[in-house]
Amino acid sequence: MTRRIVQLAAIAAFTALSVASLSFAQEPVSPQRDATQGVESGTEVTIDDALAQSESGATIPLSRYSFSGSRGSYKGVLVGGNPWNPKPATINAVWIPLIIQIKKSDGTVVTFDPTAPDSCDPNDTSPAIRFLFSPLVLPANLIFNGVSVGAFQYIDGFMQAEFWNETGGSSSYSNFITWVDGAPVSFPLVSSSDGTVTGTGCNEEGYISKSFFSSTMKGSIIPSLQAAGVISPAKFAFFLTKNVQTASTLSPSPSGIGAGAHFAGGSPVQTWAWARYNETSDVSTASHEVGEWMNDPLVTNSTPAWGDEGEIKFPNCSSKFEVGDPLNHKNVLLKSVLSPYEYHVQELAFFSWFYNAKSAASIGAGGKFSSHGKFTGPSKACPPGGTY
Repeated sequence: MTRRIVQLAAIAAFTALSVASLSFAQEPVSPQRDATQGVESGTEVTIDDALAQSESGATIPLSRYSFSGSRGSYKGVLVGGNPWNPKPATINAVWIPLIIQIKKSDGTVVTFDPTAPDSCDPNDTSPAIRFLFSPLVLPANLIFNGVSVGAFQYIDGFMQAEFWNETGGSSSYSNFITWVDGAPVSFPLVSSSDGTVTGTGCNEEGYISKSFFSSTMKGSIIPSLQAAGVISPAKFAFFLTKNVQTASTLSPSPSGIGAGAHFAGGSPVQTWAWARYNETSDVSTASHEVGEWMNDPLVTNSTPAWGDEGEIKFPNCSSKFEVGDPLNHKNVLLKSVLSPYEYHVQELAFFSWFYNAKSAASIGAGGKFSSHGKFTGPSKACPPGGTY
C-alpha cells in the first residue's frame, strides 16, 4: 500500500470514528529526553487586524479572550472558538515532510528524510506515516485528571480539558484540525558552515544554524508554498523533520538547541510550525508546538511572569502563554484509535496555571492546572517562580 493510499484510508477512517462513542483508558506516564522547543514572533498585524481577517475568512479561525484578576488584566488570541461563548470550529491544516540534506566537512552528504522507512522504528515505519496515525491527527480516547473527555485529537481534547469547568464540558467547544497531506519539500542543501551531523546509526542527528533555518523558511520555502497554493493564511502549516534540530551555535559542538518552534507572520497572518520526529520521542515535540500554536497563534499572548519550571530555569522568567514550556520533557503514552503504537505526547499547562492567583480554582478538568496532574496549583510570581 502506498503512502498516499495509507493516508487517505486513515483520514477516511478518522472521519467515521471521530463521531463514535468509544471506551476510555488511563494514559500511563513515561519520561523522555528531548531538546528544548522555542517560539519566534514575526506578526506584522495587530490583534484587531488578525481577528478581522479571521472573521472575513482570510485566516484560520481565531477568537479573543480577556482575563482580569489580582495578577492583572490580560487579553490575547486563541485558535478556534471562544471557550467563554463555546461553539465548534474546524481548522484547516497542511502537514509537510521536510527533507533535509547536510554536507559534512569531509564532503559527504547525509539525508534526513521523514518519508523514508526508518530502520530504527520497530516496524521500519517512516516518521511521516507515524505522524499520520498519531493522536495529533486521529482521535484518541482521552482522560485528563480522571475526567473522560471523549475520543478526540489530542490537542482538541486538551483545549476542551483546559477550559472544562468554564464550558461545563460542553461538546459545543471543539477545535477539530482537518489535516491535509502536503507533498514532501526538499530544504536547500545545508553546507558544513550552516549545519553539522553528530552520531551514527540510530543516534545520528542533524543540526542547522537557527538563523539559516529561519531565514530559509521565511524567505524561500513559506513564500514558495504560498505562491503554489499549498499553504495560505487560511491553513495552518506544519513541517515535520526527521532527527534534525536547530542550534544557535554549531561549533565546537551544537548548543542552544531547538527541536521545534511556531511562528506567525505576514498580513493576512500566516501561522506555521515545525517539529523534529525521532524514534524515542516520536510526536512529543509536535504535540508541544501544535498545542502552543493553538493557545498563542500570533505569538503575542502575555501572562504574569512565571519561571523555574520546565524550559525556563531559575533565575530566568517568561511572560509568554506557551503551554508546553513549563512541562517540557514530561510525556504520557497515548494510542490513537487506529494504531497499537504508543505515542509520546507532552503534558501541557492549563490557562489557569498562567493567570490564576494562589486562591483561585482552576477551570481545567479535574481541578488541576495541567493536563495530567503535574501542576496542582497555579504558577508563582517570578522571580523566583515555581508552582503553588
